[in-house]
Formats: sequence, structure tokens, C-alpha cells
Amino acid sequence: MNIGIDAHGGDTGTIEALKAVVALKDKSLDINYYLFGNEEEIIKGFEFLNYKINDKIKIIDAKEMISMNEHPVFALRTKPNSSIAQAGNYLKNNSIDAFISAGSTGALVALAQFYIKPIEGVDRPAVAVIIPTEKAPMLLIDSGCNVDSKPEWLYQYAILANIYYDIMFDVKKPTVGVLSVGAEENKGNALSLATYKLISENKNINFIGNVEARDVPYGICNILISDGFAGNVLLKTYEGVASFLLKSIKNGIKENPISMLGGLLIKPTLKKMLGKYDATVYGGAPILGTNKLILKCHGNAKCVEYTHTINQAIDLISKNIIEVIKDKYEV
Repeated sequence: MNIGIDAHGGDTGTIEALKAVVALKDKSLDINYYLFGNEEEIIKGFEFLNYKINDKIKIIDAKEMISMNEHPVFALRTKPNSSIAQAGNYLKNNSIDAFISAGSTGALVALAQFYIKPIEGVDRPAVAVIIPTEKAPMLLIDSGCNVDSKPEWLYQYAILANIYYDIMFDVKKPTVGVLSVGAEENKGNALSLATYKLISENKNINFIGNVEARDVPYGICNILISDGFAGNVLLKTYEGVASFLLKSIKNGIKENPISMLGGLLIKPTLKKMLGKYDATVYGGAPILGTNKLILKCHGNAKCVEYTHTINQAIDLISKNIIEVIKDKYEV
């Protein structure tokens, strides 16, 4: 397997991506890592980690970096030596089987849309992210790619997600819902109403209807369909509330000696509960609907998320994910 990694590393820098490669060295006997980034920084990073570069590590010097606030398509065209543009060439030439990045989501989606191209029958690829819930993991698509969507795009996402969820979690008929402002069939805006109609008419989809945001943490469905705007707002709110609650619990425990003692008593249970809602264990978010495997990590991804994402890439490559989706996808 040949796995490409954006060694610019998003917000956390090169070192976190390199730590993951080092952490998986015993599992990497049959894996070649293609690291796209500043060659000098990559070499220094491995030296800092006291890791000797071997023939399984390929460094592609790509000193340019696409920032989050740049126009994605323009940046790809004007920065051919960027890590994402260089990785795109390697994907197109089949030199790497997957590409992992914590960089610009917009640039990765533009790469999937205009350079790699969508699979036949898909208008726009979309990022599908896992949301931990009380029950099973929930796949949210679109989570931020296409803020202005069309009903037929969301219908295509339902089909793509249905195939992907089965491959990932071995669930033959995952439940599918549409994010809306009410559970009733007639609730929502023009987009959600039209999407509801399209999905409900496909008998191969286990459609449960509209889903309200407040029901998401309870795992009301396996797959949640949304336009990129509402999906991203939901995702960021979900993450923000989780972070706020965790911080509040920690601060509450530290208030006095009695609460600190109580904190020690509940620590094992609390750790187990919080671990259930750790989305990083599922790896990165795939860009579904494109001809190559591209996985998006959080911008602030640390070693553990990169490690899980590399393992995810290995699993998906071994399952021939792209060809399976292309074979099963039918509008």
C-alpha cells in the first residue's frame, strides 16, 4: 500500500503527522508513506523523534501550503508545488492509494471535484464525518463542503453514505434521516422537503424521515443527510457543546477538596463515558463520491487522530472502497 500524508499538518504542524508514522512503524512493513511537505522540516522532525528514515518513507518536497482563507480552486492552480496539489498528481497517476490531510477542506474538495473528478452519476463530492451518539456512530453528510446544495445532490449523498456505512460498520440497511426543523413530513425549507421526497421514493434506502438536531446525540439514525451549511453548523455546535461540558465538569471537580475526592471516585466511569464520544477513534472524514480515497482530519489533528486515520486508510484500501462504491452506486 502507498499512503500519502499532508506533512504540513494543518494547525498542529509537521511533527504530529510524523509521530503517527513512527507510532505505526511495526505495522508498516508493507506500507510506503509518501510525505508531502517541506523536506527540510520533515527530515528535522524525524531527527527530533530519533527515527531513521528508511526506504518505506518517500519525501515529496512541497514547500507551498494552501491556507484556510484562500480560494480553493485558485490556490490549487497558482500553487502547483503545494502539498495538496502535488498529492493530487500522485493520486491521478495511481502512485498513492490514499491521501490524508488536515489542511484546507475547500482545497481537498476542489481537488476531488475538478482534478480527481467525481464518480459517474455524482454531481458534487461531499465530506462525511462520524458523530458519536448514545447508540451507534452517526454519519453526517454533507458536513461543510457544499453550503448551497441541490436536492439531487443530497439524494446522491444518501446513496453514497448507505454504501459506505455498510462497508465501515457492516450494517446492511442503515437508517437514514434528513436534518430538518421538525419531524413531520411537511416541515422544513424547500431543499429539505424536496430531498425528503427523493429519498423516500428509493425503496433501497431505509428512510426514517426528518430528524431534529436535538435527537442527534441519541442516535436516532445511522446516516444524517444535510446541506453543507446546516451540517457544518450542527457539527461545530455538537463539538462546541461537548468541549464546553467537559471543561465545566473539570472546573466543577476542582472547586474544593470534597468535589476533587468525588472526581477521583468517578474518574474511571467518566473516562469510559467520554471515550464513547471520542470521534477521533473512527479516523478521518472521507470525501465520498470521488474516484480516489481522500481522508480529511481535523485542522488541529494530533498524533492519535493521524494514527487512527492511517489505520482507517489501510482498512478502506484493503476493502477496495472506491471500486465497491463505484460498482454499487446507482441513482
